Amino acid sequence: MNTLLTSAVVLADSVDVDRDAVTPGVLGFLMVAAIGVALYFLMRNMSGKLGTLRSAEEAERSAAQADEDGADETDEADGAPAEGDRAEVTAAAGDAPEGDAPAPDRGA
Repeated sequence: MNTLLTSAVVLADSVDVDRDAVTPGVLGFLMVAAIGVALYFLMRNMSGKLGTLRSAEEAERSAAQADEDGADETDEADGAPAEGDRAEVTAAAGDAPEGDAPAPDRGA
């Protein structure tokens, strides 16, 4: 590898090139323009994806807030917790309804 690098340096020194006359030219310009166009479309796509993600997150947050507000309400007639709260209290106490029994442990 070191020999290859040394050979490349020797060959590069032996070539006479006017360093002021070498320019990127049309090909260089086209490559930079293509990268710029690709970057524009990538950024545009990313902004759209982030906007969708942001709106979905806000909808989820507002739904969670609505659920939380609904859970705080009580039946005004008897002062008992609302229907959603009863299910949460039942589940927290470990008394699962018949259809929601926990699955048996399958081996360990």
